Amino acid sequence: MKSSEIRNAFIKYFEKNGHKAVASSSLIPENDPTLLFANAGMNQFKNTFLGLEKRDYSRAVSSQKCVRAGGKHNDLENVGFTARHHTFFEMLGNFSFGDYFKKDAIRFAWEFLTQTLAIPKEKLYVTVHISDDEAADIWHHQEGIPRDRIFRFDKDNFWKMGDTGPCGPCTEIFYDHGPEAGKISDPFKGIEAGEDRFVEIWNLVFMQYFENPPGTLTPLPKPSVDTGAGLERVTAAMQGKFNNYDTDLFTPMIDLACKIGGVKYVTDKKVLATDTHAAEITSALRVLADHCRSTSFLIADGALPANEGRGYVLRRIMRRAIRYGRKLSADKSFLPGMAEALIDNMGDVYPELKTRRDHILNTIRDEEDRFLATLDKGTEILTAELAKAKAAGVKELSGEVVFRMYDTYGFPADLTRVIANENGIEVNEASFEKEMEANRAKSKASWKGKSMGADEAHMIKFAKDYLQSGKSVKFLGYDDTIGDAHVMGLSNGQAVVNELKTGETGLVILDSTTFYGEGGGQSGDVGYIMQDTNRARVMNTTKIDDIFLHHVEVEHGSFKNGATVITGVDPVERRNTASNHSATHLLHAALRKVLGVHVTQAGSLVDSQKTRFDFTHNKPVSSEEIRKIEDMVNEQIARALEVKTELMSHKQAIEKGAMALFGEKYANDVRVLTMGDFSCELCGGTHVKNTSAIRFFKIVSESGVSSGVRRVEAITGDAAVKYAMSAIEHLDDALNAAGLQKSAHYLKHLEITGEKTTLANRVETFKEQVKTLEKEIKKLQGGQVNVDDLAGKAMAFKSKSGVSAKLVLADVPMDDREVLAKVTDDLKNKIQSGIVVVVGQGDGSNPIIVSVSKDLTGDHKAGDVLKEVAAIMGGKGGGRPDFAQGAAPDRSKLGDAFTKVRGTLGL
Repeated sequence: MKSSEIRNAFIKYFEKNGHKAVASSSLIPENDPTLLFANAGMNQFKNTFLGLEKRDYSRAVSSQKCVRAGGKHNDLENVGFTARHHTFFEMLGNFSFGDYFKKDAIRFAWEFLTQTLAIPKEKLYVTVHISDDEAADIWHHQEGIPRDRIFRFDKDNFWKMGDTGPCGPCTEIFYDHGPEAGKISDPFKGIEAGEDRFVEIWNLVFMQYFENPPGTLTPLPKPSVDTGAGLERVTAAMQGKFNNYDTDLFTPMIDLACKIGGVKYVTDKKVLATDTHAAEITSALRVLADHCRSTSFLIADGALPANEGRGYVLRRIMRRAIRYGRKLSADKSFLPGMAEALIDNMGDVYPELKTRRDHILNTIRDEEDRFLATLDKGTEILTAELAKAKAAGVKELSGEVVFRMYDTYGFPADLTRVIANENGIEVNEASFEKEMEANRAKSKASWKGKSMGADEAHMIKFAKDYLQSGKSVKFLGYDDTIGDAHVMGLSNGQAVVNELKTGETGLVILDSTTFYGEGGGQSGDVGYIMQDTNRARVMNTTKIDDIFLHHVEVEHGSFKNGATVITGVDPVERRNTASNHSATHLLHAALRKVLGVHVTQAGSLVDSQKTRFDFTHNKPVSSEEIRKIEDMVNEQIARALEVKTELMSHKQAIEKGAMALFGEKYANDVRVLTMGDFSCELCGGTHVKNTSAIRFFKIVSESGVSSGVRRVEAITGDAAVKYAMSAIEHLDDALNAAGLQKSAHYLKHLEITGEKTTLANRVETFKEQVKTLEKEIKKLQGGQVNVDDLAGKAMAFKSKSGVSAKLVLADVPMDDREVLAKVTDDLKNKIQSGIVVVVGQGDGSNPIIVSVSKDLTGDHKAGDVLKEVAAIMGGKGGGRPDFAQGAAPDRSKLGDAFTKVRGTLGL
């Protein structure tokens, strides 16, 4: 039986038994700060179990996406090395919110397993809590299970939501994989010991108590049921596989990985026990298969690799997978292809995988590229550290080394731990945590406050003193991002020093550099300066009178004057910045061609994220003009123009027609940048070699900066492509919702026919239709309430001043206040003199409206009556003497509230 058939059978079975099929919630929990990721089927129903949320059903069934890879439930290090540990898994579950309890829960589970799935009863055992005689008796008398197949345990069979809250005993169903799966034949001892032969496949939790500290259990008035059956474990049982990884939930990815890497997946336990190489390959394949699932699903649900929180857990998973991929092949990429196989296999069940396919794959490829850029060098350095430790007879790797691997080479700590353990070395966890805490504290401090903005006057003097000494700095960054240099000057940001040590920040002057210094609107380069094991992070590079100042933080070791170092610019940041800078030149030329030659640059900022261009123009740029500008720039990108640079005198450059960019200071000899016959400007910045490297250009905003100055912000490369693809997806969604063709067909249709019925026209039509329908709905809703019947149930009373009047208490199950207000007025008109109280029904908040006829407002204020009703139902409100409205959450107290009103009026 296929896993998809098992999942579908589970949902259908419980639907047949009156359960509402509820889609899996996102792996990123909504409004629950206690959870890193969704890790159980009951997560999305937590507030329902707590009584904080009401649903329109009392029975539910779901197949929930779950991740356990951080915090309390962390299975990461075991994944790939055991039969049943996973970072991602699916939890099949059925739930009762004060509906059925033990008898039906047990009946449903047993019937599904033994009849729907036809699992032989002799393959199953059950456990109950030592105190739960009721469950044991149900299993024995109702389902006919012999007493000797029902085992009692204590802690493992009692579930708690937390220190306080719902809790109760649970009963578990275990599947016997047979004698070849384990050494212990006695089922009680096997289950007690956690023997692999006997595997829990379903857990039924009976929430029958509320625990108050210190351990006081109070029976709940409406006990509930929360069950969970791991799809992976059930599938393994149904497919006769001892190991979950051998089921069809994993084999499509494993088969592809074997094909990519030219390796063999071994499932024979005897072979794996004796063949170390086969065992390593199989474990690596299982790690990749599991991690590609959690990676793809997490990205689909909105997580992104990062250095903290959920993003860091995702990064750890991805980088662990990438490293195990390297065990299979030194040059093959596994994760993107395996993710595609997963999407193809599970995209129909979880459509978010298909809709975010490109995003998932691009994110994986980007993270893989980032990590592979440092993996080999990092592995080399870690191997050397481990060899050093072995030679010294040390059995423990210091936290400082583990932190350096994490910070410099992107090695998650658990990855370093795995590599160290493979070499018989442990990791000093406490020392590593100390390093991490120190880094967190350091990160909280403002870099600007510590050095970059510490003393601007000192920075200027530092640069000028160096210049006046007759020395200079050679810039190598036009051709290289890595270079050799010598330290010529050091400063702590306040004064000149001879040395900068670990943890210190300051300024470094080199005799040559590959780092571009901020200028001409382009941001300064970032990267590293290194000398053996000494390392300083370059956070920014500025330039004063052609002297490059590297703003650094020494991360390890120290730097002294005269030291020979290596400079390394961050290649991704440089590439993206160059793309944006070259696009700025094309943009400038296009603006002048579309808007007029009056356009001149008034400011710019180019970095790796975007280009921001300010220019002279006295009115907003229209949508049509923006389109023309974009088309013009993208045409030059498509032409694949060579980007030429020439050095010439300033006079020659001007005669050639070169334009000077804003903010740049030019010497007698200048650098002229030419892109075909389209753009020619003076520029000292870094650029692409060919316009095709820009890939795509998109303006994302246009606004006014000041009188006569406009600002355009644009993106290029990957950022622009992703932006455009996202826009197309949104357009397709909108077109589909509007009943029009997909974007490509739709736009071609408009071009051919010249039809004026655009998406915008259709939306406006829909809006008018919605307004009309809303009016009709309100009219119909009001007509559904039998005002005559309600008025006929009015109760007579006398006001405080003796006026004969009537009271109407109306329960109207709708939440449209406009309709409810009309019903209230109609009732008041029917009884003429009296009080009308109408309570509606909403989702978590129930509207309350009170109306009092004018002749009674001296004795009875509408606001007083409303407060009386709302207080009992846990809400509030207010208003005029003759009309008041409010809302309350607890509709179960409606009867008590009406009784209170009647009592106040002597009824």
